[in-house]
Amino acid sequence: MIRLQTYAAFSLLATTSAVYYAFSSREQFYPAMVYLSSSKICFVLLLNTGLVAMCTTWQLVKRIFLGTLREAEVEQLNEQSWREVVEILFAVTIFRQDFSVAFLAMVAALLLVKALHWLAQKRVDYIETTPSVPMLSHIRIVSFMVFLLAVDCIFLSRSLMPLIKNREASVAIFFSFEYMILATSTVSIFVKYVFYVSDMLMEGQWEKKAVYTFYLELISDLVHLFLYMLFFVAIFLNYGVPLHLIRELYETFRSFRIRVSDYVRYRKITSNMNERFPDATADELNASDATCIICREEMTTAKKLLCGHLFHVHCLRSWLERQHTCPTCRAPIVPPDNGRTASAQQHGAQPGVQLAAGIGAPGSEGATSENMNRRQAKLEAAASAASIYGRSFAYPPTNTLNSL
Repeated sequence: MIRLQTYAAFSLLATTSAVYYAFSSREQFYPAMVYLSSSKICFVLLLNTGLVAMCTTWQLVKRIFLGTLREAEVEQLNEQSWREVVEILFAVTIFRQDFSVAFLAMVAALLLVKALHWLAQKRVDYIETTPSVPMLSHIRIVSFMVFLLAVDCIFLSRSLMPLIKNREASVAIFFSFEYMILATSTVSIFVKYVFYVSDMLMEGQWEKKAVYTFYLELISDLVHLFLYMLFFVAIFLNYGVPLHLIRELYETFRSFRIRVSDYVRYRKITSNMNERFPDATADELNASDATCIICREEMTTAKKLLCGHLFHVHCLRSWLERQHTCPTCRAPIVPPDNGRTASAQQHGAQPGVQLAAGIGAPGSEGATSENMNRRQAKLEAAASAASIYGRSFAYPPTNTLNSL
């Protein structure tokens, strides 16, 4: 694949040659400009140069605020870019009567701005799961979010002005709603980052963080759902069925529904954690690696799951905000049933072994090889179900954290 620098150099050389030929053959400014605008080849070269300039600016902004992208960020960028291009093509068919060079430029700018928002979301998620982040990274991400919010507001105001002035439907509706959604997403990401910083200053002991994060994401989903429905109605009444919005409406509603059900499950799991997850003994800490797999730091005190794995209490609580399986073996962490606590279920449990309901303690004399095989089968089934859950739309896959 040709690198952007090489492609930009050839594009600039071709455009410079075309401009030089136009002015050398016409010898006057106005005839030369007429030739450049009427010649199809020159017009395509000028458009290509404008696109290269936009991509170069995007790369510069990325380099200043984010630096080198991680592999997970590159993968997400490529995946979402292809999906967004398809949706933009659907939008172009709706606004085909407004098709122009200015429309193409606005669409390209929208795609590049959206890509920056995806990277901002991914970088904030990465910072939240990293135990030690340099101060420079905090300064860059805060500056980046302020920059994105300013860009959203500028493009939003420029899109709303024609609607307010002409008071009639136009392609400006499309860009207005898109930048409204991007602006609300930026605010949501920034508030979520503020929650993370506050929890970090409290050394991970902010008990209400999960509640506030849930309400923030719930409100964000509701706002997006309202905007998408309003956008859908506006486009439907003026242009026809907006096919590119159907998926967004479905996924936003699905995200809202899953978020509510996951929050209920989270509240059940984290209710009375001190009793549900007993403290690890000194012998258990010495027998294990004594390193929390979530934060990669040494453990002096830890909580023990039903499967026997140990974690920091604040790391475990942060993990349970997004996943409801063991970070090590992916065994499901089942909410309390009939008031039973983990300390009662975990009596005699050994590290790496999950006790299923209805099966006796592993140390009982009546245990047979058939029971062990049945227990192993249940473990494999639980791990398979957890891997399917880990690919949920609402939350990032677990290998994002494991790759840190």
